[in-house]
Amino acid sequence: MSKLEIFRINENGAGWVDFSEATSDEKLNIELGLITNQIQMNCYFCHKQIPKGNACVNCKDKKGAIYFE
Repeated sequence: MSKLEIFRINENGAGWVDFSEATSDEKLNIELGLITNQIQMNCYFCHKQIPKGNACVNCKDKKGAIYFE
């Protein structure tokens, strides 16, 4: 089973947070990013950009994280 997390940066610091803990604003920003194609997928391990749905060329791993541009 895969787990969805977001990377949160705020006055308390920065770190990965489970999607179930995302605020309404964070969820709206994610939805708007998906609708307008203003997202890119980066490898969870090496952080290099990878094509959506493909494996990382560097790590040969299918895991990825979504970052907003």
